[in-house]
Amino acid sequence: FKDKVLLVQAQASGQVLQEEELDFLANPGMAESSTNQTVIITNAAYQADNLDAYDSDYDELNSAKVALMTNLSHYGSDNLAKYMNESQYNTVQNSTLPVSQDDLILSVIEQLKTQVVNCTKINQDNKQVNELLTAELEKYRNQERVLKEQKNNNQASTSYENSLEIETLKHTLSEHL
Repeated sequence: FKDKVLLVQAQASGQVLQEEELDFLANPGMAESSTNQTVIITNAAYQADNLDAYDSDYDELNSAKVALMTNLSHYGSDNLAKYMNESQYNTVQNSTLPVSQDDLILSVIEQLKTQVVNCTKINQDNKQVNELLTAELEKYRNQERVLKEQKNNNQASTSYENSLEIETLKHTLSEHL
């Protein structure tokens, strides 16, 4: 019974089964051609026939042991242990994967929403600061222009005053001469 379950699980996981294994799935009572497997089946039959202590549950357990030994001899214990490990891991992982993925996706979406809100607020704050700085820059440019005009006016005025003084001095000098 258990050997058939193992073969069905292997087939369901996508492993390619040997022709002998497919025959066994089709007819589990049929003995296979391997000498080692025949000895195990004969040994199991001998134990079941000659010992009165076996009951039906123990017979199933014995059959499962025989099937396991058959598979171990066919695949090698490392491959079967690796398959069972991977099979159990994939089953556990697959059963928790959809829930954890959904939770993860929802968590990421919430984090992104929070980041968008924060970025929007920062952008608005930066826009206000830029507007204030632009207004202040314009104010200083106007002050600079006014100061340049005053400087030019002062220079012109000073120049005019100097010209007047020169003319006055010339006039005074010419009178004295």
